[in-house]
Amino acid sequence: MRAAALRSQGRFLVMVVLAVGLIAASSGCIGKSKPPPEPTELTIAFINQMTFDAFYSSTFQSVYPNMKFKIVPLVDPIYYPINPDFGSPLKEMFETKKPDLVILWDAQYKHAADAGWLRDLENMASLNKFDLGTLHEGMLDRARNNEEGKLYGLSPTFNSSAVYYNKTLFQRYGVPLPEQDMTWDEILRLAGLFIDQPGGEDGIRGLSTKSLTKPFDLMSNIARTEGIEMYDKAANRLTFDSKSWHALISKVIAAYQRGTFVTEPYKTKGKYIGLDEMRDRDLFAHGKAALTVESDYYVTELKQLYVDFEWGVLPGPVQTRDPSRGGDISVDTMFAIPAKSGHPNEAWKLIEAVMSERMGEVFAERDFGLPVRLNGRMAKNPLYEVFYKLRPVPLQAEYSIGANEKEELTQIIDDETDAAIAGRKSVDDAIAAIQEAGSRLLPDRSRPK
Repeated sequence: MRAAALRSQGRFLVMVVLAVGLIAASSGCIGKSKPPPEPTELTIAFINQMTFDAFYSSTFQSVYPNMKFKIVPLVDPIYYPINPDFGSPLKEMFETKKPDLVILWDAQYKHAADAGWLRDLENMASLNKFDLGTLHEGMLDRARNNEEGKLYGLSPTFNSSAVYYNKTLFQRYGVPLPEQDMTWDEILRLAGLFIDQPGGEDGIRGLSTKSLTKPFDLMSNIARTEGIEMYDKAANRLTFDSKSWHALISKVIAAYQRGTFVTEPYKTKGKYIGLDEMRDRDLFAHGKAALTVESDYYVTELKQLYVDFEWGVLPGPVQTRDPSRGGDISVDTMFAIPAKSGHPNEAWKLIEAVMSERMGEVFAERDFGLPVRLNGRMAKNPLYEVFYKLRPVPLQAEYSIGANEKEELTQIIDDETDAAIAGRKSVDDAIAAIQEAGSRLLPDRSRPK
């Protein structure tokens, strides 16, 4: 018994000694170990290789000179909202290609964020001491436009619209100059003052926007700014018979009847409009319109055209109930890290590089959009600073209707509003017809049960 006990204790001591030796050896290895080597390849999902090479390749190569970037192309239409089921191929791409970084269009980004496929970048920014406060708040609002309101992506640029005015025409007609932060109501009212001015020139308009060709185009812009929903997602119904839409449609019809706002259909037949026709119908650039609402790129256009009148830019149109919002702010691409990325830290370094002030200057020089950095020269330029003033209006709810049905709905709205403008129908009858005909276009799954 005693001998057995001694043998047992001996084995125990040997095990202890071995264990201590292993722990010591292990500790020694940890102390001397080097960080894991950088991967030799990162997989990036983006539109295609050519666009990547043109926009981001050199910047990413400067961060990782020896890295190979494998591009998973997203150019196929199946990945875009033109395909009603675009989420399925997008999900398959995430699962099978396993990208380390994704560069997504806005709709793709929102879908991926809502589906839980992306990593929260708020934590990544905090861990890497990246100051989000140096970025345009409007872009951050767009990035947080998902079901959880989290920051799943970042964009180095954004676009916005503003109110342009022809100071020369205002002075010639004796109309008070526009003020800061005008709503659509105030813009239409100010534009209407040019209608009744004595001695006016033929063809002069108070308001003209080259991209709007039908009454519904103007209605849609106003509704987007004011946050007036076209579709009630919870009730699964169109909302043209609501008080908000009734007031909006009435306002636009009245503006057309008075002549405040006049649009003409494009002469070109088909889907594509020629640049020459776009320029011909740009009444503001020709000095024939007192006001217009255009994107930030219009500043460049006016400079290139060397217009012979004095003009200015103001933030807006702003939302009536919250004047801090408006301007139709949008982003094209969002940089995001998949939740299952094998190399999230390396992917973050690439995002940091593309969000840098240096890259902001590159984007500004090439007219790729407005850089989001608030300390950049664009944000301090008097002609461009107005585009940094506002925050975006939350995006409207999407409604379950196909592309063909959307086109048919637009035609219904235009036909009914044209009838009301011409006096062939009352506003109430036109709205009732829009609601009834539009509701029939909703698929069965979107109708109330």
